[in-house]
Amino acid sequence: MASLMRFEVLAPDKYVLKSDSISYVEAVTLWGGVGILPRHAPLIAALKEAPLKYRDAQGIAHFLCIQGGFMEVKDNKVVVMTEAAETADEIDVDRAEASALRARERLANPDDEIDMDRVMGSLRRSEARLKTVRLAAESR
Repeated sequence: MASLMRFEVLAPDKYVLKSDSISYVEAVTLWGGVGILPRHAPLIAALKEAPLKYRDAQGIAHFLCIQGGFMEVKDNKVVVMTEAAETADEIDVDRAEASALRARERLANPDDEIDMDRVMGSLRRSEARLKTVRLAAESR
């Protein structure tokens, strides 16, 4: 049997995911992508708004969209703490596309009343959601 690890994804209001049977986790940190296999060395990393990929015991890929946060790897356990997380199936594609379009329009036609940091954050979240859905569809 392949070596497995424990994986938990926590948001402020709930456990998004909790499993003892994960063979791989891939996340996007502020410094780039990182892949975690069982018995990985201890690590703490800040995460970007991005898709998070994990493989179950059978090697099947699953995707979550996380809204930043932190990841700790220690004692064959990966814990992700994030503001929010959604599975690829939970993402409303039409809403994410509309949000990205609105953000791009605001960036193309800025005015003094627009909070550019907020617009950029909205665009990053929308793009992360859309990429998560695309990756999940490609892995099927």
